[in-house]
Amino acid sequence: MLKKLEGLLQEYGYFTVKGDLERIRIIQEMFAELFPFENLDVLLEVEDPITPEYVIEKMLEGGRGGVCYELNSLLHIVLKEMGFDIIPACATVWSNEGWIIDRTHSINLLKKQNKVYLIDAGSGNNQTCQPVELDGTTVSSPAGRYRLRTEETERGTVVLEAWSEKGWTLRYSFFMEPVGWEDYNRIKRMIHYHHESPFNKTLLVAQTLTDGIISINEERLRRRWVNGKEKRIPFSSDEEMLQAVKEHFQPSIYKAALKYVEKRNFEKFILKER
Repeated sequence: MLKKLEGLLQEYGYFTVKGDLERIRIIQEMFAELFPFENLDVLLEVEDPITPEYVIEKMLEGGRGGVCYELNSLLHIVLKEMGFDIIPACATVWSNEGWIIDRTHSINLLKKQNKVYLIDAGSGNNQTCQPVELDGTTVSSPAGRYRLRTEETERGTVVLEAWSEKGWTLRYSFFMEPVGWEDYNRIKRMIHYHHESPFNKTLLVAQTLTDGIISINEERLRRRWVNGKEKRIPFSSDEEMLQAVKEHFQPSIYKAALKYVEKRNFEKFILKER
Protein backbone atom coordinates (compact mmCIF):
# COMPACT_ATOMS: atom_id res chain seq x y z
CA MET A 1 0.00 0.00 0.00
CA LEU A 2 2.91 2.33 0.63
CA LYS A 3 3.58 2.52 -3.10
CA LYS A 4 -0.03 3.61 -3.74
CA LEU A 5 0.40 6.39 -1.22
CA GLU A 6 3.92 7.50 -2.05
CA GLY A 7 2.90 9.90 -4.81
CA LEU A 8 0.22 11.48 -2.65
CA LEU A 9 2.55 11.81 0.32
CA GLN A 10 5.13 13.43 -1.92
CA GLU A 11 2.50 15.85 -3.25
CA TYR A 12 1.44 16.84 0.28
CA GLY A 13 5.04 17.44 1.39
CA TYR A 14 5.27 14.52 3.79
CA PHE A 15 8.91 13.77 3.02
CA THR A 16 10.06 17.38 3.38
CA VAL A 17 8.96 17.83 7.02
CA LYS A 18 10.68 16.46 10.10
CA GLY A 19 9.19 15.19 13.32
CA ASP A 20 6.47 12.60 13.92
CA LEU A 21 3.74 15.06 14.81
CA GLU A 22 4.32 17.18 11.71
CA ARG A 23 4.28 14.11 9.50
CA ILE A 24 1.07 12.85 11.09
CA ARG A 25 -0.43 16.31 10.55
CA ILE A 26 0.35 16.03 6.83
CA ILE A 27 -1.40 12.65 6.68
CA GLN A 28 -4.45 13.96 8.56
CA GLU A 29 -4.72 16.94 6.22
CA MET A 30 -4.48 14.57 3.26
CA PHE A 31 -7.24 12.39 4.70
CA ALA A 32 -9.49 15.40 5.29
CA GLU A 33 -9.18 16.39 1.63
CA LEU A 34 -9.42 12.90 0.12
CA PHE A 35 -11.96 11.05 2.25
CA PRO A 36 -15.24 12.78 3.21
CA PHE A 37 -17.48 11.47 5.94
CA GLU A 38 -20.40 9.77 4.18
CA ASN A 39 -22.90 7.20 5.39
CA LEU A 40 -24.13 5.86 2.06
CA ASP A 41 -23.04 2.29 2.69
CA VAL A 42 -25.02 2.35 5.93
CA LEU A 43 -28.12 3.45 4.02
CA LEU A 44 -27.42 0.93 1.26
CA GLU A 45 -27.07 -1.82 3.88
CA VAL A 46 -23.61 -2.90 2.75
CA GLU A 47 -22.68 -5.75 5.10
CA ASP A 48 -19.02 -6.38 4.20
CA PRO A 49 -16.91 -6.77 7.37
CA ILE A 50 -14.40 -4.06 8.16
CA THR A 51 -10.99 -5.46 7.26
CA PRO A 52 -7.77 -3.83 6.05
CA GLU A 53 -8.46 -5.13 2.55
CA TYR A 54 -12.00 -3.76 2.53
CA VAL A 55 -11.23 -0.19 3.62
CA ILE A 56 -8.22 0.02 1.28
CA GLU A 57 -10.34 -1.12 -1.67
CA LYS A 58 -13.31 1.09 -0.81
CA MET A 59 -11.53 4.36 -0.08
CA LEU A 60 -7.95 4.31 -1.31
CA GLU A 61 -8.74 2.50 -4.56
CA GLY A 62 -12.44 3.26 -4.96
CA GLY A 63 -12.41 6.96 -4.15
CA ARG A 64 -15.16 6.74 -1.55
CA GLY A 65 -15.38 8.26 1.90
CA GLY A 66 -16.84 6.48 4.90
CA VAL A 67 -17.99 6.69 8.49
CA CYS A 68 -15.67 6.86 11.50
CA TYR A 69 -14.87 3.14 11.73
CA GLU A 70 -13.82 3.12 8.06
CA LEU A 71 -11.95 6.43 8.01
CA ASN A 72 -10.05 5.79 11.23
CA SER A 73 -9.29 2.17 10.46
CA LEU A 74 -7.72 3.27 7.15
CA LEU A 75 -5.82 6.01 8.98
CA HIS A 76 -4.62 3.40 11.47
CA ILE A 77 -3.36 1.19 8.63
CA VAL A 78 -1.53 4.07 6.93
CA LEU A 79 0.11 5.37 10.12
CA LYS A 80 1.17 1.87 11.13
CA GLU A 81 2.72 1.30 7.73
CA MET A 82 4.57 4.61 8.06
CA GLY A 83 6.09 3.35 11.30
CA PHE A 84 3.94 5.10 13.94
CA ASP A 85 2.81 3.28 17.08
CA ILE A 86 -0.88 4.05 16.75
CA ILE A 87 -3.50 2.66 19.12
CA PRO A 88 -7.17 2.27 18.10
CA ALA A 89 -9.72 3.36 20.72
CA CYS A 90 -13.36 4.39 20.81
CA ALA A 91 -15.31 7.35 22.19
CA THR A 92 -18.89 8.33 22.97
CA VAL A 93 -20.20 11.39 21.15
CA TRP A 94 -22.17 14.11 22.94
CA SER A 95 -25.05 15.95 21.28
CA ASN A 96 -27.49 18.61 22.44
CA GLU A 97 -29.82 15.78 23.46
CA GLY A 98 -27.18 13.87 25.43
CA TRP A 99 -24.84 10.95 24.78
CA ILE A 100 -25.11 9.16 21.44
CA ILE A 101 -24.88 5.35 21.61
CA ASP A 102 -22.07 4.35 23.96
CA ARG A 103 -18.60 3.84 22.44
CA THR A 104 -19.56 4.13 18.77
CA HIS A 105 -17.03 6.71 17.57
CA SER A 106 -13.75 5.22 16.39
CA ILE A 107 -10.56 7.19 17.16
CA ASN A 108 -6.78 6.70 17.24
CA LEU A 109 -4.29 7.53 19.96
CA LEU A 110 -0.53 8.08 19.88
CA LYS A 111 1.65 7.78 22.98
CA LYS A 112 4.99 9.55 22.56
CA GLN A 113 7.51 10.68 25.18
CA ASN A 114 5.02 10.33 28.05
CA LYS A 115 2.42 12.36 26.18
CA VAL A 116 -0.86 11.24 24.61
CA TYR A 117 -2.26 12.58 21.34
CA LEU A 118 -5.68 12.16 19.74
CA ILE A 119 -5.59 11.40 16.01
CA ASP A 120 -9.05 11.38 14.45
CA ALA A 121 -10.01 11.38 10.76
CA GLY A 122 -13.63 10.38 11.25
CA SER A 123 -15.40 13.58 12.30
CA GLY A 124 -16.54 14.97 8.95
CA ASN A 125 -16.76 18.74 9.16
CA ASN A 126 -15.23 18.76 12.66
CA GLN A 127 -11.74 17.56 11.75
CA THR A 128 -8.84 18.74 13.90
CA CYS A 129 -6.51 17.97 10.93
CA GLN A 130 -3.59 17.42 13.32
CA PRO A 131 -2.71 15.54 16.52
CA VAL A 132 -4.27 17.02 19.66
CA GLU A 133 -2.15 16.69 22.81
CA LEU A 134 -3.87 15.66 26.02
CA ASP A 135 -3.85 18.66 28.39
CA GLY A 136 -1.77 20.52 25.84
CA THR A 137 -2.38 23.62 23.76
CA THR A 138 -5.48 24.38 21.72
CA VAL A 139 -5.25 23.43 18.04
CA SER A 140 -6.92 25.09 15.06
CA SER A 141 -8.10 23.76 11.72
CA PRO A 142 -10.40 25.12 8.99
CA ALA A 143 -13.24 23.54 11.00
CA GLY A 144 -12.52 25.45 14.23
CA ARG A 145 -10.59 25.25 17.49
CA TYR A 146 -10.21 22.12 19.62
CA ARG A 147 -8.65 20.96 22.86
CA LEU A 148 -8.20 17.62 24.63
CA ARG A 149 -8.52 17.56 28.41
CA THR A 150 -8.46 15.13 31.29
CA GLU A 151 -11.96 15.21 32.77
CA GLU A 152 -14.10 12.51 34.35
CA THR A 153 -17.46 11.93 32.62
CA GLU A 154 -19.99 9.12 32.48
CA ARG A 155 -18.36 7.96 29.27
CA GLY A 156 -14.64 8.43 29.88
CA THR A 157 -11.74 10.18 31.53
CA VAL A 158 -10.74 12.33 28.53
CA VAL A 159 -12.84 14.86 26.61
CA LEU A 160 -12.46 16.51 23.23
CA GLU A 161 -13.98 20.00 23.19
CA ALA A 162 -14.67 22.47 20.37
CA TRP A 163 -14.93 26.24 20.65
CA SER A 164 -18.36 27.67 19.80
CA GLU A 165 -20.43 30.77 20.42
CA LYS A 166 -21.28 29.28 23.81
CA GLY A 167 -17.62 28.73 24.72
CA TRP A 168 -15.96 25.32 24.96
CA THR A 169 -18.48 22.59 24.18
CA LEU A 170 -18.13 18.83 24.57
CA ARG A 171 -17.65 16.81 21.38
CA TYR A 172 -16.93 13.37 22.82
CA SER A 173 -15.44 11.51 25.77
CA PHE A 174 -13.39 8.33 26.00
CA PHE A 175 -11.32 6.00 28.15
CA MET A 176 -7.73 5.46 27.07
CA GLU A 177 -8.27 1.76 26.52
CA PRO A 178 -7.04 0.12 23.31
CA VAL A 179 -9.42 -1.89 21.15
CA GLY A 180 -8.83 -4.39 18.34
CA TRP A 181 -10.05 -4.73 14.77
CA GLU A 182 -13.16 -6.56 15.94
CA ASP A 183 -14.29 -3.28 17.53
CA TYR A 184 -14.68 -1.64 14.12
CA ASN A 185 -17.28 -4.28 13.29
CA ARG A 186 -19.00 -3.88 16.67
CA ILE A 187 -19.36 -0.15 15.95
CA LYS A 188 -20.53 -0.88 12.42
CA ARG A 189 -23.32 -3.12 13.69
CA MET A 190 -24.49 -0.44 16.11
CA ILE A 191 -24.41 2.31 13.48
CA HIS A 192 -26.28 0.12 11.00
CA TYR A 193 -29.00 -1.28 13.27
CA HIS A 194 -29.41 0.67 16.53
CA HIS A 195 -32.64 2.67 16.61
CA GLU A 196 -30.77 5.67 18.04
CA SER A 197 -28.11 5.66 15.34
CA PRO A 198 -27.93 9.10 13.70
CA PHE A 199 -26.55 7.64 10.47
CA ASN A 200 -28.99 4.89 9.42
CA LYS A 201 -31.93 7.15 8.58
CA THR A 202 -30.88 9.92 6.20
CA LEU A 203 -27.98 10.86 3.95
CA LEU A 204 -25.03 12.88 5.22
CA VAL A 205 -21.86 13.82 3.34
CA ALA A 206 -19.53 16.16 5.23
CA GLN A 207 -15.98 17.36 4.84
CA THR A 208 -13.41 19.72 6.31
CA LEU A 209 -11.85 21.70 3.44
CA THR A 210 -8.75 23.88 3.35
CA ASP A 211 -10.92 27.01 3.64
CA GLY A 212 -13.82 25.82 5.81
CA ILE A 213 -16.44 23.09 5.94
CA ILE A 214 -19.20 21.64 3.78
CA SER A 215 -22.05 19.24 4.45
CA ILE A 216 -24.99 17.91 2.46
CA ASN A 217 -28.04 16.15 3.82
CA GLU A 218 -31.38 15.46 2.17
CA GLU A 219 -32.71 18.91 3.03
CA ARG A 220 -29.86 21.34 2.32
CA LEU A 221 -26.25 22.17 1.50
CA ARG A 222 -24.32 24.03 4.17
CA ARG A 223 -21.01 25.77 3.45
CA ARG A 224 -19.04 27.75 6.03
CA TRP A 225 -15.76 29.54 5.40
CA VAL A 226 -12.95 30.23 7.87
CA ASN A 227 -13.83 33.95 7.86
CA GLY A 228 -17.20 33.12 9.40
CA LYS A 229 -19.27 33.55 6.25
CA GLU A 230 -21.92 30.87 5.86
CA LYS A 231 -24.30 29.78 3.10
CA ARG A 232 -27.24 27.38 3.22
CA ILE A 233 -29.02 26.16 0.11
CA PRO A 234 -32.29 24.26 0.67
CA PHE A 235 -33.26 21.44 -1.71
CA SER A 236 -36.72 21.16 -3.20
CA SER A 237 -36.11 17.78 -4.84
CA ASP A 238 -33.86 14.72 -4.91
CA GLU A 239 -32.44 15.99 -8.17
CA GLU A 240 -31.18 19.18 -6.53
CA MET A 241 -29.60 17.20 -3.70
CA LEU A 242 -27.92 14.78 -6.10
CA GLN A 243 -26.64 17.65 -8.24
CA ALA A 244 -25.03 19.20 -5.16
CA VAL A 245 -23.35 15.89 -4.29
CA LYS A 246 -22.15 15.58 -7.89
CA GLU A 247 -20.78 19.12 -7.88
CA HIS A 248 -18.92 18.99 -4.57
CA PHE A 249 -17.82 15.38 -4.10
CA GLN A 250 -16.16 12.51 -5.95
CA PRO A 251 -18.01 10.72 -8.78
CA SER A 252 -17.97 7.49 -6.76
CA ILE A 253 -19.88 9.20 -3.93
CA TYR A 254 -22.40 10.64 -6.40
CA LYS A 255 -22.99 7.16 -7.84
CA ALA A 256 -23.61 5.76 -4.36
CA ALA A 257 -25.97 8.65 -3.56
CA LEU A 258 -27.91 8.01 -6.77
CA LYS A 259 -28.18 4.33 -5.89
CA TYR A 260 -29.44 5.25 -2.41
CA VAL A 261 -32.14 7.60 -3.75
CA GLU A 262 -33.32 4.92 -6.19
CA LYS A 263 -33.45 2.35 -3.35
CA ARG A 264 -35.30 4.71 -0.99
CA ASN A 265 -37.85 5.70 -3.62
CA PHE A 266 -38.47 2.08 -4.60
CA GLU A 267 -39.08 1.16 -0.96
CA LYS A 268 -41.54 4.07 -0.65
CA PHE A 269 -43.35 2.87 -3.78
CA ILE A 270 -43.67 -0.68 -2.42
CA LEU A 271 -45.05 0.60 0.89
CA LYS A 272 -47.54 2.79 -0.94
CA GLU A 273 -48.72 -0.13 -3.09
CA ARG A 274 -49.37 -2.19 0.02
